[in-house]
Amino acid sequence: MEADDDDVWCACAALGGSLLPLADQEPWRRARRREEFRERGLGVRRAELLTGAFAALVLHALVADAHAAGSPHDLGTLHALPLRAVLRALHDKRDHEILAGTPKRFRDDTEETAVAALRLLAYQVGPECFWFAYVGAQVHRALTTLIDRSGMPSPTCGDLRQWASRARLLP
Repeated sequence: MEADDDDVWCACAALGGSLLPLADQEPWRRARRREEFRERGLGVRRAELLTGAFAALVLHALVADAHAAGSPHDLGTLHALPLRAVLRALHDKRDHEILAGTPKRFRDDTEETAVAALRLLAYQVGPECFWFAYVGAQVHRALTTLIDRSGMPSPTCGDLRQWASRARLLP
């Protein structure tokens, strides 16, 4: 049975929002990242929301790609995605490919605003033109940290969900 896209998006958004807190097991990581956010003029709260939304969009796009290749559009497909495939997508997908799968509905206004801001940032000029890539780099850094820390040969988004659930980061 195919899941409703709202269910898939909500799961992607929850996983995306859990990345930074999961990577922040060592206090210096959070402090360093937040200082970098401030130095770039992003603001900590805004940058963390953008990072979570960016990760959610990449996950959502990968589920759509898997569905186009014949997998069901459901949570099982999301949870089966290897985290290394997410890393590859961060490198290989162009901005418009990440944004193409933007959902029609969001969990709340904050989430919708973060996705809208990412859409605008993808086409910015001036100093802000680098923010889209920078937020993507933060997702990459967090995923790399989690993969390295896991010690598993091929952790998946299902593993990420378990880690986030154990850390009480999921709704």
